[in-house]
Amino acid sequence: RLLKAVNLGMNYQDKNNWDGRPNIPPPPPKLVKNTLNGNGYVRKKNNDRPSIVVKDKKEHEQQQQVKVVSLPKDDVIDKNDKSETDFDPIRNNNAAADDNDEEDDESTDGNDDTDDDDNNNDTDDNEEESSVDEVPTPVWHMASDPDDSFERIFLTPEQKPKYKHFRDLGKGGPVNKGKGIKHFFNPICRHYRFDESRLPTVSVVITTQNEPDNWISITVESILARTPPNLLVDVIVVDDNGIPGHHGLPSNIRKNVDEAEWDYLKSLSPKVKVIQHDNREGCARSRLTGAKAATGEVLMFVDSHIEMESSTWYHHLAIPIVENPQTITMQTIDVIDDLGTKDYGAGAGPLQYGVVNDQFWFSYQVDRFGDYMEPLDPKDFTEEELAERRGFKYNAESPHLREPYETPFGPGSLFAIRRDEFWRLGGYDEGLYVWGGENTEMAFKMWMCGGRMLMVPCSRVGHMYRQHKEKDGRGALTRWPPTLPQEMTDRLGCAYKNETYTGRFIVLRHPADNFTRITTRNNLRIMETYVGDHPAKLAYYKRMFGQEKLMPEFQRFIDEWKVDPAAQKQVSLMKKNKCHDFEWWDKYVFMRLTGRHHPWHPHNGKYKQVNCGNHKAKTCQLCPQGNGRDWCNGDCSWCATSSKCFPAEELTQKCMKAPKKAALEASMKAVIEAANMQKEKAGGIHLPPRERVKLPESMKDKPILTISVVLPCGFEHDYFIRTAESVFYETPAEVLKEIVIVDDASAPPLEQSWSEAAAAEFGVKYIRLNEPAGLIGAKQAGAEAATGDIIVFFDCHVKPDIDYWVPYVREISENYKRAVIPVITVLNVDTWTQPHRPAKGSGMSKCYLTFDAE
Repeated sequence: RLLKAVNLGMNYQDKNNWDGRPNIPPPPPKLVKNTLNGNGYVRKKNNDRPSIVVKDKKEHEQQQQVKVVSLPKDDVIDKNDKSETDFDPIRNNNAAADDNDEEDDESTDGNDDTDDDDNNNDTDDNEEESSVDEVPTPVWHMASDPDDSFERIFLTPEQKPKYKHFRDLGKGGPVNKGKGIKHFFNPICRHYRFDESRLPTVSVVITTQNEPDNWISITVESILARTPPNLLVDVIVVDDNGIPGHHGLPSNIRKNVDEAEWDYLKSLSPKVKVIQHDNREGCARSRLTGAKAATGEVLMFVDSHIEMESSTWYHHLAIPIVENPQTITMQTIDVIDDLGTKDYGAGAGPLQYGVVNDQFWFSYQVDRFGDYMEPLDPKDFTEEELAERRGFKYNAESPHLREPYETPFGPGSLFAIRRDEFWRLGGYDEGLYVWGGENTEMAFKMWMCGGRMLMVPCSRVGHMYRQHKEKDGRGALTRWPPTLPQEMTDRLGCAYKNETYTGRFIVLRHPADNFTRITTRNNLRIMETYVGDHPAKLAYYKRMFGQEKLMPEFQRFIDEWKVDPAAQKQVSLMKKNKCHDFEWWDKYVFMRLTGRHHPWHPHNGKYKQVNCGNHKAKTCQLCPQGNGRDWCNGDCSWCATSSKCFPAEELTQKCMKAPKKAALEASMKAVIEAANMQKEKAGGIHLPPRERVKLPESMKDKPILTISVVLPCGFEHDYFIRTAESVFYETPAEVLKEIVIVDDASAPPLEQSWSEAAAAEFGVKYIRLNEPAGLIGAKQAGAEAATGDIIVFFDCHVKPDIDYWVPYVREISENYKRAVIPVITVLNVDTWTQPHRPAKGSGMSKCYLTFDAE
């Protein structure tokens, strides 16, 4: 009990292997400014503690092998006292603690006999003079009954009418189809109970830029109404729009802002402070502005389009910080519609780990170790051992549904951190402008410098992602990315053109817009500071720019970083805080928490996918999926001479130069003929002839709608033939009006594989597009040529099932404003059969979906 009472550091069992990570020194015992100690407890005042009498204090200390830290009689520090620097007051208290120890030793040495006599005399009468503390009480506990945290608000009857935009998120509200917000939470979250007198105070920093639709008011009102007033010190709103006409900013830079909203916010509470930037500064710099004005012990950074969902959102974030002051805690996000209704979706879904991809952008990972497999060398195992090991599956680990869990990265906002810890880490790099990089920078320095990052499932927040464009009376609202003033892009060397040519700025093999240039600039700064000379940096360069050597337009950002005081300040703080390097972070943070190495690690090839434009594939060869060059883009490029898809960086080596037109046509014709001969030997490119299905007798005397089947095809060759024949055989003559095959600029034309005359026998008519129109354009062309009552769109590699057409005709006859979608199974294109097809009578074989326009 005594050991627990005086150990003020974080709980740990093995100082050489703290938190499972070797070579990490445990935090030293420390007294924090708000009287919180490091293991989740808060010391009471000395005069409130029951006494435990110790006859010989020196002997007692030796037995316990710890040093007793004596506290002053009143150890509550005035939270408004600003005499101490913002930097590291936690650790500055260690010196004071050492001085107290020396005084205790001197007092004990000089009065051994007296103390012994006094203790004997006072044993029964005066136990309150003991210097040993009572074991503290936890700051939180679990109760058997749920609380009212989803309904509770901290507004008086006089205040509530003033809150024009505050929303009831309970039953019948705009959440979860009227079921209420509590359905998003793990029910056990309502069983927590907190001692608010022992939690640190909080300042909420809101950064905003050109925010429409009263979102700032919704944000501020939800914070004021759902945060205990005794914990909430201030709400600081930083307006980062800038002033029109200043610094070359355009006159319409504030077109979406309701200027009267600022006075309205300040009228809600004296705790609301509004700071307006004269120039556009960006996300990180705006948060720094708010952090400098904050006075709470904890900083909470949020966006200006969020809504707090419960009255204990802050309590759950604060507890891990109480347990370990070197902690960032992050909220779980629920999505709010951005197109005017402001309704909630279905919640965040499965909890996930925050990671970064190989483009250094934040993303999520569902679980860890589920796809992990150690490399196997066949020379080391017998065939039986190899089969056994390859069949072994690692158990996937998912985040905890209630308790906070560690994550390598988190989103850029919606997180809490102690104010002194924020400044110990150096805040944000002041050279990060606009958006991007601030979340990865904060995560790197927190983990590398001895801290941790936690996602907190019981603290949830609604967040509106600005991902659409909406037209209203103000014109088009560009939600995201934001429009950037030319003054800013010129100042940062990211403009398309100015007095000095700044380069082409090719990112991922495409010209980068201004927004991409600035975010790439931010990422390059973070790479230099926290990745350094690790090979991962050059791998990142190759991924983004196609080569390890930077082009001059990007090298200038590195040259700027080398002499920029803001960047070098971060480098100095990394040394001062004795932070670990990127190799350590990969081994003891990223690999431990995700089951993978960093995105640029050579071992990650088994997870790698290529970006084919709007979809992904394991390799570029798998990108086209039968659609030829239209589906070969992104990380891949199409070779016209061989009709193959190659990695873009390998195209020049693997794609032969185009021969003359006549030679190319002859070559392609020979390839087709050879392929057709091979198919004939293997069973033919055509299906075996069979009898066509007949119209059921029950339908013969009734009017029936006809069908035109449209097949948009590109580079399909024999697949489109089998598809058309399957449609022909499975559709009665009275129903099938025609099969429209749209040849989307295939080379050579599809008609060379199946002549027009031969195809016409199966009800086929060709539409040839000399220039590729893509999937949608080809569908449009086919629809315009169709003459049936119903248009059925199929891919060119499908096999329709028996009676596939019946639901189409029946459902659309019932309501002509109806779309009918069949269920999709797997087709083996070599055998033209459906493996794993649902059994007859299971119900799935006749399954379809319908959508009515009404």
